Amino acid sequence: MNSNTFFAHDTDEQIIQTKRLQDLQTWISHLSYVTNECDWLAKIASNKIHDRVLRDELLEKIEVNSALLNEFYNYKSSIQSFQECDDLDCDLFYINQHDAYHNKYVKHIDAYRQVKNKVYLKILD
Repeated sequence: MNSNTFFAHDTDEQIIQTKRLQDLQTWISHLSYVTNECDWLAKIASNKIHDRVLRDELLEKIEVNSALLNEFYNYKSSIQSFQECDDLDCDLFYINQHDAYHNKYVKHIDAYRQVKNKVYLKILD
C-alpha cells in the first residue's frame, strides 16, 4: 500500500482527496480479494463439505461483491468532482457520499464474514 507524505503547501482539499482515494483503493483491494476467497470457499462448500445451500449462498455473495466493486470503480472515476466544490454544501455532499460508501463496504464485509464463518464451522464439524 502506498504511503503518502503530506507537505505544508498541500491544501486541505488535496489532503482530503488523497485520503479518500487511499480509502477507496483499500476497499477495492479488499473486495477484489473477497471475490477470490469467496470462489475458493464456494468450491470447498461444494466439493469438500457437499453443502449446496452454502455454496449457493457464497455464489450469491460473489455477485453482490462484484456489483459493489463496480459501484466503487464508478465512484472512483467520479471522485475528482470533489475538487470542483467551492462551498460548504458541496463539500458536505461529497463527505456524506464517501461515508455512505464506507458504510456499504463495512456492511458488506460483515455479511460476508458471517457466511465465511459458516464454512469454517462446517469444516470443523
